[in-house]
Amino acid sequence: MFSNTIKVRYNETDKGGRVYHSNYLVWLDMTRTEFLRSLGVSYANLEDEGIFIVVRKAEIEYFSSAEFDKEYNITIDSIKIDKIKLDFYYSLKDNNSDKLIASAYTKLVVVNKIGKPIKIPDHLKEKLQKFL
Repeated sequence: MFSNTIKVRYNETDKGGRVYHSNYLVWLDMTRTEFLRSLGVSYANLEDEGIFIVVRKAEIEYFSSAEFDKEYNITIDSIKIDKIKLDFYYSLKDNNSDKLIASAYTKLVVVNKIGKPIKIPDHLKEKLQKFL
């Protein structure tokens, strides 16, 4: 399990102080990036190698609203690894109460510079399997 803490900024909210729904996708991306960084994987280095990890599908189920100036934990609960795909499963909880705010899923595909799906490189797969 990997967890990333975020604090809601004013610009992420609507007039009611609740987080606008699309910001959750940004937080998932931030969490994945930090997760990979914790494994010693840099998106920049992958891209230098001609390897890109792109979102193919994203689903979020909202149970409550995240609110301005509060802290939340976004946790990567599990990952599934396929030949070319990575499935990430997340939960977002209130940092104080541990209340579940949302659960999410993203399917990512590894592609080359022209967007053609490619096999997940062994060096990336090895690092991801440490999480499993």
